[in-house]
Formats: sequence, C-alpha cells, structure tokens
Amino acid sequence: MSLAIPDTDFHVPDGETPVQCPHCGRPFRTERLRALHVGDAHDGWTDDEREAYESAMEAEREDLFVYHLKVVASLVAVYAFFFFTYLAVSMAQA
Repeated sequence: MSLAIPDTDFHVPDGETPVQCPHCGRPFRTERLRALHVGDAHDGWTDDEREAYESAMEAEREDLFVYHLKVVASLVAVYAFFFFTYLAVSMAQA
C-alpha cells in the first residue's frame, strides 16, 4: 500500500533538514517518525527499514509506559491531596 502524497501538502520550517520517506517522499522531522511511517503505511520493507521500525516501536512503547506512570502518579497525588484536605477539614470540625 503505497501512498502518493504531494509535497505541497507539507510545510518544512526554515533551517530544518527533513528526512524523506523513500517510498512516497513525505518529509519527517526525525528518523524515528519516518521509520514509524514506513512501517505503518508501506509494504515491501527492507531489512534495515524493518529493524528501524521495530526499534522505533520499542521506543514508542517505552515513552508510552513512562507517560502512563506519570499519569498514575498524578492521579494518586490528586487523590491524596483531596483525601488529606477532607481529613483535615473533618478533624477541624470535630
């Protein structure tokens, strides 16, 4: 599944050197984004492209895991804040 996307649909900021997809020519800011695009949007990968895709997916999984840890920690902190605030208010009224 190869997608032909015109270059006019993308804007590359001045001073940046984009990395282009070897299949459709779409520009990307990083090699990691290009590897994810090639793995998701195109067939017929080379061994290097497959390895880059798997590496990028593993990095994405790690980043997502860290994000989930931060969300859980934030929720616990908010819960603890409200619990201790409620505890302090109820003790003050008693």
